[in-house]
Amino acid sequence: MEGWFLTIPSRKKDAENQNVFIASPIVITARFIDPNSKVEKIILSDFNDAELVEEADILSSQKLPTIIKFGFNVNEKYIRDLGFILQQMRAQTPLSPMYQGVGVINTENYPIISLDEPYVSKKVLSSLKEDILCDTQYDLRPKGTFEDWWRMYLDEVKGNLLLELAVIFGVSSLVTAFLKSKYEVEFTGTIFSFTGNSSTGKSTAAALAVSIAGNPTKGNNTLFRSWNGTRNALEGYLSQNFGLPIVLDELSAATFKDTTGLLYSIAEGQGRQRANIHGGVKSLKNWG
Repeated sequence: MEGWFLTIPSRKKDAENQNVFIASPIVITARFIDPNSKVEKIILSDFNDAELVEEADILSSQKLPTIIKFGFNVNEKYIRDLGFILQQMRAQTPLSPMYQGVGVINTENYPIISLDEPYVSKKVLSSLKEDILCDTQYDLRPKGTFEDWWRMYLDEVKGNLLLELAVIFGVSSLVTAFLKSKYEVEFTGTIFSFTGNSSTGKSTAAALAVSIAGNPTKGNNTLFRSWNGTRNALEGYLSQNFGLPIVLDELSAATFKDTTGLLYSIAEGQGRQRANIHGGVKSLKNWG
């Protein structure tokens, strides 16, 4: 596929019709809907390197030009025509379920382990007639191989009790969430506090603990964050996480007063109740 072209009929009797370039190769490869919010998302692809997951209203003439920054070429003069073509393609694409969050997600039909991609039991997988998408906010794509990580564990961790314990803390996060989904345990999650003098390896051990699940370096979408933020921002960072270990580094850097209240809230797995502009109660943020 070379791209999308629009045929414009010639106004002159003997002249040939004109083919106008309107976009590089763009197709919709999948279409998903959140069973709770009813928000629909689509995956746009260029058959090469670019793949974009966006809400379906990206196909509107106002938003469609924004895909240019992701590597797609678009003739903005014919943006409405391109939007109409892609919406027709969208209508012919099967609709699959999309779930919010990471960790152990309970659905109406089967549990899903949402990590770098959704995982279900072999029995469920054999009966699935559709794709599954889990919308996650963390960087969970593996940067190496398990073999490399395991070699690092054997060379650097095994035999060091405290580092072995840090790995167990990280693994226990998903195990605890799974047991809770099976009603084997009642508590939402566990908070482990690493304390000690400066430069004794607390942050390194914490990064090791979360390296089993995702990116362990500090960043916007990683599993390693600082306490330096608002309470609402930290709750947003935790929201919809049901089983992935995360690190909040340097409690002394917290800028809000009620750190104890937030720690209780984290342990309970539920954010602070807040009112909306109409005086009603906003939906609570949940995690585990």
